[in-house]
Amino acid sequence: MREGSILINELPLTEAFIPTRLLFREGQLKEIARCLSPALRNRKISNLFLAGPTGTGKTSVAKWILDTNFQGQSAYVNCWKYQTAHDILSELLLTFQIPVLGRESTSNLATKFEKIARKRQVIVFLDEADRIRDAEVFYHLIKSGAGIVLAFTRPHSLFRLPSRLKSSLPLTEVEFPRYSSDELTAILKDRVEYSLRPGALAPNLLKIIATLACGDARVALEGYFMSKLNEDQRIIYEILRTKGKLDSGSLYRAYRREVRDPVADRAYRKYMRKMVELGLVRETGKSRWKVYELLAE
Repeated sequence: MREGSILINELPLTEAFIPTRLLFREGQLKEIARCLSPALRNRKISNLFLAGPTGTGKTSVAKWILDTNFQGQSAYVNCWKYQTAHDILSELLLTFQIPVLGRESTSNLATKFEKIARKRQVIVFLDEADRIRDAEVFYHLIKSGAGIVLAFTRPHSLFRLPSRLKSSLPLTEVEFPRYSSDELTAILKDRVEYSLRPGALAPNLLKIIATLACGDARVALEGYFMSKLNEDQRIIYEILRTKGKLDSGSLYRAYRREVRDPVADRAYRKYMRKMVELGLVRETGKSRWKVYELLAE
């Protein structure tokens, strides 16, 4: 960190951080643990559907339980990044240290995964599952006998699944409501103690940030990184906030229209890498087909 920076440890403020204490989610924690506990005895679990808007703790709670109690028999897949059956199955196999050779067929990957799931009760956590492009992966997972945890940001997406699939995939719903202003203030205080220099923020400022975030912890934590963006990056950020998801070329052209002296393409790509690293922007696709979207939206 730079000399004089108030930020001494970025990790507790990022989406990747799994807190040691899960504040205000005791009920959800107990229900998820109850549904997953049979896997500890190699028995089938109750499949789960975690419902709630972004920034309400779905990922943190589920990953905490899996990391604490089910290492070696659980796998996490972010379906924003991996959206097809082939990509999801490949990621699952790699998590269980099974090599994926070249462009193997989806059916071949499914057969490999079934062999893993037959040996022991496996739990698959598909985060942001409403981003999955096709339902094929669900049929493969059901056939394998794996336990399934789905986190949805948009609950109505569940009803779009084929009727035959829904009837064969019973789910126990666990709801994650938005945090209250007081709850979010306490969460911010807990994270800030590990991230910022002592006395860097006045206590009333945390309350203001929590109120403005409207119950979304991700939005509240994101605000600390905005100070690390230069003026060009802030303009890019605001374009994404206004326009939503944009491919890299369209975003760059929109940025050039907004500023008098735009940076060159190479500097723009560097800016985007930094915003992705800070956890403010999500990147999907590769090379000229990259697409950007705000992580907190």
